[in-house]
Amino acid sequence: MKKLTALCMSLMLLLSAAACESKNQESTRESSSESVSTEKDPVVKLTNHMTEKELQNVSIGELTVFDHEQKKIPEEGVWLEIWTPEQQKEYWSHYIENHPNDTYFTEEVIQELLNSIGEHDTVYSVFVDGQNIYSIQPFLNYDGGAVYYSEDEYTTITDDNGTHFFDKNNNEITEEEAAKLIYERKADNFDELKIKIHKDIEKLAELGKIGQSEIEPEYQRTIRAWEAVIDKNYNELEFGTTESQWGTEPVWEIDHDATEEIADFVKEISIYDEELDTNFIVHVTLPPDFDPEKTYPAYVLTDGVWRFGNHPALRKEMENGNAGDAILVSIGYDYSMDGMDDTNRKKYFCEKDKEFLDFITDNLMPYLGEQYNVDFGNSTLYGHSLGGTFAHYAVFNSDKYENQPFGNYIIGSPAFWSPGFLPYADLSEVKSEYGYFDRNDTLEKRIFICAGADEDPVYEEYYGDNDSTLEGVENLTKRLESYGFTNFECKLYPGSGHYEFIPEMLNEVLAKFYPADKN
Repeated sequence: MKKLTALCMSLMLLLSAAACESKNQESTRESSSESVSTEKDPVVKLTNHMTEKELQNVSIGELTVFDHEQKKIPEEGVWLEIWTPEQQKEYWSHYIENHPNDTYFTEEVIQELLNSIGEHDTVYSVFVDGQNIYSIQPFLNYDGGAVYYSEDEYTTITDDNGTHFFDKNNNEITEEEAAKLIYERKADNFDELKIKIHKDIEKLAELGKIGQSEIEPEYQRTIRAWEAVIDKNYNELEFGTTESQWGTEPVWEIDHDATEEIADFVKEISIYDEELDTNFIVHVTLPPDFDPEKTYPAYVLTDGVWRFGNHPALRKEMENGNAGDAILVSIGYDYSMDGMDDTNRKKYFCEKDKEFLDFITDNLMPYLGEQYNVDFGNSTLYGHSLGGTFAHYAVFNSDKYENQPFGNYIIGSPAFWSPGFLPYADLSEVKSEYGYFDRNDTLEKRIFICAGADEDPVYEEYYGDNDSTLEGVENLTKRLESYGFTNFECKLYPGSGHYEFIPEMLNEVLAKFYPADKN
């Protein structure tokens, strides 16, 4: 039965890809003839609708993203993040301020933690060959002899209503009752401790926190960590690396060295939107040999927390002559906000999609047009996943605006099925492209639709009766055909899940929309 299901899934993906590719070939012919203009169009100016308060709150400066970048865990060796008592107090005091609604680490619990901090350094986290160990972490200064450790006989489950505690018979108990089920144990030597560690990892597998196949690899990693402490042969991570890696603090995902190379060509704009009461961080990367007297299209990417990380490679495409010049723009949220958190993403892409589009159309893009000569008729807006649903919303509501900052749109893996999208979406409106073709006879835009050919199975549990990502893409292309709109292209990237194809796709579309001048 599993083989039959897999075969059916493969056939479905092949059919989706075939439908996408057939339209791909047709629309490539259609759009390529329109991508080069024989006459230079006059520079279009947009009307800036920023309020006085918004204008007063704009600032342009050098890059500060390096202060907020995601710190990487080395992929080889044993690495410990060791906290001093002062760092422990700093972290937990900071946690209270930034997580006021946490139902587990409440202010009272954290105050108890602060009161219990002693005078010695402690191991906060351990990584072996890039992977965090889940079992008993080594104690600093352990020498291989007798050791005391705590052992609990309860389990926890955390959901939207907080953290729940269960005894070994799966009866729900209070936190106070759970605290009484923590016992202090002793291992007389390292060999006894190894036995305990193996049992502890088996328990993790029983609870479903790791897979059965991970028991032995996890055991070997854990033992390596303890041996590294005994031999004093471990490396130390910078304070805050673990929090950066786990996303419990707002961070940006960039390649530090690659970003350093383009830093001189990047401006960081802090721009406030009064309607959303939100501050955005916008990065603008200028193309090679930028001439302020010339006009350039803008290649605008949402989800700046990830997509600013694509600027170095995109600019390299221009440098190498693989693509024409464009101004790279990525829109992120203020550094105090977690741009990776879908709670924030769904707010701007779904719940407040109109207000976010207002900000981009009537505030941000006109402001950028005042700073640079932007070819708005040939500029591009890109969004992926929830951002893909926003890009779809943006193009098919563009007719409601006087300002027209984009001639091209990239709709990437639109998650029309997402629990973050559905509460704010009228699917009848979505599937009629928000009534655009009822209001208009033509659409003077160019659209590139894309997804990973292998991404559907990953989110299968969320689809329900709704289209999967690939079904949504295929049905969107069919609807566009039914409207008589042909200036679009659809491509599924083979061997890719939900996001792996993005760097390749962005480079490819940059060259497609803005071909290099071969003269």
